[in-house]
Amino acid sequence: MNIQEAKTEIIHTFRAYMKRRANGAYRIPIEKQRPLLLIGPPGIGKTAVMEQIAKEEQIGLVSYTMTHHTRQSAVGLPLIREKKYGGQTYSATEYTMSEIIASIYDCIARTGRKQGILFLDEINCVSETLSPVMLQLLQNKMFGTYTIPDGWVIAAAGNPPEYNKSVRELDMATLDRVKHMEIEANLSVWMDYAFAHNIHPCITAYLTAHPAHFYQIQDTPKGQLFVTARGWEDLSCIMRVYEEDEVPVRESLMIQYLQHDEIARSFYLFYDLFRYFRNTMVTGSDHLSELWHMNLAHADITQGLAAASHLTACVRHHALYLKEQAILEKELKETLTSWNASGASPSLLSQTIESRRSALKIKKEKQLIEQEDFHKEQRLIRMLEDLLQRLKKEDSADLEEDGTTDLEKAVFRHARIADELLQEAGRQSTEAQNRLAETISRSYQLLETFPGDEPLLYFTADLTGEPDCAEPLATGACPEYSYHAQRLLLVRQEQKLLQPLQSGEEMFQDREDTFQ
Repeated sequence: MNIQEAKTEIIHTFRAYMKRRANGAYRIPIEKQRPLLLIGPPGIGKTAVMEQIAKEEQIGLVSYTMTHHTRQSAVGLPLIREKKYGGQTYSATEYTMSEIIASIYDCIARTGRKQGILFLDEINCVSETLSPVMLQLLQNKMFGTYTIPDGWVIAAAGNPPEYNKSVRELDMATLDRVKHMEIEANLSVWMDYAFAHNIHPCITAYLTAHPAHFYQIQDTPKGQLFVTARGWEDLSCIMRVYEEDEVPVRESLMIQYLQHDEIARSFYLFYDLFRYFRNTMVTGSDHLSELWHMNLAHADITQGLAAASHLTACVRHHALYLKEQAILEKELKETLTSWNASGASPSLLSQTIESRRSALKIKKEKQLIEQEDFHKEQRLIRMLEDLLQRLKKEDSADLEEDGTTDLEKAVFRHARIADELLQEAGRQSTEAQNRLAETISRSYQLLETFPGDEPLLYFTADLTGEPDCAEPLATGACPEYSYHAQRLLLVRQEQKLLQPLQSGEEMFQDREDTFQ
């Protein structure tokens, strides 16, 4: 199965394990709740999918890589206790609580989540002395004499022997106690993940052209050459930061993440094209627009895809801003509507601000909020603080001669100021939506210059897979998209798939002549 199918199966399993009967007993007894075992190539997202599940199901997650542990660190350290047996005192050995089990209790105390997943990676690479302990864990949910808390499910992962020389083959006694899932790399599934997690558009465009380069492991006399899904995602992260900081993205950077010289070189040359189109970015200038049209009119398919990937990046930037603005406007409207209904007083708004600030602090400390959501809430709080200052200023300017305020006028004034703030937020959302539609329309105008259909269809497929573009595109504000989406549907129905391009230097041998 692919990683997305495994994710769905894990969620269904977790929910089934947590269900109880009317008397409070688990519908599936704890001893029958088999641990989940994911076996698949390295870097395909086994750890990442556990993090996604924990976030979506709002449960705890404790993750350990078992190759870092010895029997003592897993089971606990020995302690000498005095005990009486048959009227005589003896020195007996006990053990401290396992670091791993203690981490579960720490997670419960920190997050308040009493259900969760204990994820043990590289479980089939443990030392010989730790193997019996792993069997005890899988069979009895125990480390030494300490049991994993109720509500927590064990999930483990490992690599097949062909990918890791340290792998110990799991025996039948172990495999007969787990829910075994074989995971395979799948580009189509990863592409869906890439769109949802803002993977660099140059990477998705390149893999569209070179699907065979998505995941490769090759044995050579000098060692293994490999490229993994993890490598592509981590490369995307550092490329974005380098670009934001205006640090050059060089071929040596690609090789550090794509440990396959030919693929790293091929991708760097593709990125060089992407960078060329980015540097001649369309800003409305007639000169730049003419330059793009001239280049695309004489471009090959690889150059066309590089241009399309840059335009995808532009669209995604506007789409993310529109999404953030829409969420902010919605939350602002709900907050101010509730405030208005309660009397629209500055003191009540101040209490609302303090309440949201305290809740945000707790969520941050307990790691219950994503960084993106944290910044959105901070932005909303700042807007409410600005509104509060404006209300106070207007109230001070409207004091009666005796130093009092006409309460009826004040409530009306407060509602008017709040409504002005909402109208401004609405205008910003409308402007953001118009900019997005204009960017998509202009992108199609440029790509239609290309002599073939491939960049247009790639760009359209990217927009179709981009969740933040779904609502604007559904409104029909971009007629070019509607037209090309129908064409893309027909192409897919006829199973006309893009042919993989040549790799390496060959596909770029005429690039400098084309773009001189």
